[in-house]
Amino acid sequence: MSSLRAVFAVTFALFGAPAALAGGTMYDAKPVTGRVIVLTASDIAHLGLRVSPLHPARYTPRVHGYGVVSDLTALAQSDAAVETAAAAARQSQADVQRARALFAQGGAVSKQSVDAAEKQAATDRTALLLAQRQEVVQFGPQLPWRGRHADASILRDLTSGNVALVRATFPLDALAAVQPPEISVTHLSAQQDPVGWTSKRIWSAPADPTIPGRSFFVLISKSDLQAGEHVLVASPIGPTVDGVQIPSDAVVLSEEKTWCYLQVAPGRFQRVQIDLSHPQGNGYFVDANPGQSVVVRGSGLLLARELGASALHY
Repeated sequence: MSSLRAVFAVTFALFGAPAALAGGTMYDAKPVTGRVIVLTASDIAHLGLRVSPLHPARYTPRVHGYGVVSDLTALAQSDAAVETAAAAARQSQADVQRARALFAQGGAVSKQSVDAAEKQAATDRTALLLAQRQEVVQFGPQLPWRGRHADASILRDLTSGNVALVRATFPLDALAAVQPPEISVTHLSAQQDPVGWTSKRIWSAPADPTIPGRSFFVLISKSDLQAGEHVLVASPIGPTVDGVQIPSDAVVLSEEKTWCYLQVAPGRFQRVQIDLSHPQGNGYFVDANPGQSVVVRGSGLLLARELGASALHY
C-alpha cells in the first residue's frame, strides 16, 4: 500500500473525507510525510502556489523487454525448403505405391525397382524432416501456419509484407512459465506513453542469442516497422489498478527521495513521499484515491520553507 493512500486516510480523519470517498476504505500503513505547513492566503499568494486536483488514472503492471523485427528472407527460404521437400516426399511415396502395385500384378516392374523407389521415398522423408526441424529451430514449434489448425493466410501476409514478425524477449523470471496474453511493440525512439501496436497472435520463439531471456514471436499488422529494427516490447503481468496521476510539476526531491505536497485542508499543506516507478503521460501513476489536490507550482518553495534550508526542485 502506498504512503499516499495512507496519508489520504489520515487527512480524511483529521479534516473530513471528500464526498466521493466518505465512508470509504481504511488504510493501515503509516505514511511517510513531512509536517503540516499552515499558510495564510497572503502567504499562498506571495509564494505563487498553485494546486490542481488529483485526477483518476488506471495502470496495468507490465514487464518490459526488447525485440527485433525479423528479416523475412529466412522465413521465405525456410518455407520454400519445407514445401519443396514435402512435394518431393509426396511424389516419391506415390512412386512407391505405383511400383508395388505393378510388381504385384505380375512383375511389370522388378523387385529392384520397388526397392529403389522405397529407398528414394525414405531419403525424401528424411529431407522433409530435416527441413521441418530447421524451420522449428528458426521459428519455434508452434508455427501458426503449420499443423492441424494451420492458417495459411498468415504466411501469405508475412511474405507479402502486410504483417511484421517481431521476436520479443523478456527477462527470464518475469513471465514464469506462462505465455503473455498480448504483446505491445513500439519504436525505440518513442517517448512516454508512445503509440504502438498490440497483438495477441503470439507463439514461443527460440532463444535470441543476442539477448538473454525468454523469447516469443508476435505478428504485428499495419505498422511501419522495418526488418532488422530494434524495438521496445511490453506485456501485462497483472490486473489493472485504479489510482491517480501525480503531475511531474508536483514532484520535489529531498534526501534522495521524491515527494509531493498535498493540500490537506484550506491553507494546510503536507509533504508526502511518492514512488516514481510508474511514469504515465506527463506525470506518474500512484496507487491512491482521487479527491485531494496537489501543489503543482511552488512546491520547491514549500520544501525550502518546511526544511529551513536550500531544497532542490525535481
